[in-house]
Amino acid sequence: MNQMESITDRLMAKADVDERTGCWNWTGGSNGHGYGRAWANGRMVSAHRLSFELHCGQIPDGLHVLHSCDNRACINPAHLFLGTHAENIADRNAKGRQARGSANGRAKITEADVIAIRAATGVVQRELATQYGICRQKISDIRAGKRWS
Repeated sequence: MNQMESITDRLMAKADVDERTGCWNWTGGSNGHGYGRAWANGRMVSAHRLSFELHCGQIPDGLHVLHSCDNRACINPAHLFLGTHAENIADRNAKGRQARGSANGRAKITEADVIAIRAATGVVQRELATQYGICRQKISDIRAGKRWS
C-alpha cells in the first residue's frame, strides 16, 4: 500500500456516509467552525481540502475548496469545488449564511444599541458615534436601515 492509499484509507475510516444527502460526514476532530481536521504528511490539514486533493488533484495557490452541500463536515469530493475567496464570500451571502447582528464576531454594538440609536431622534450622529464607539457613517446607515436591518 502506498502513502496516498494509506492517507485515503485513514480519511475514509473517519467518514460516515449519509445516504439521504450523499455527504461523507467527517467524524474525526474539527476546528471551532465545524470543518474537519486531519493529519497528513506530518501536519494538520482541513479534511475537506485533503479529500479534494486526494480525489481531484492539487489545489492551485489562492483557491479555496467550497461545499455545494453547505455541510462543513462533508468531505465528499463530488460536493466540493474550487473558488476564490471572493466567490466563497459571494456563495455564503447568496445562501444567507453570513452571521448577522451581534452573532457576527466583529460586531461592536448589540441589537439593543441599534434600537436605542434609532430611537435617539434628537441626538446628533457625531455624539452617538462617540457614545457607541463606531463611526458617524455607521450611525447614519443604522438610522437609514442600511445596517442591522
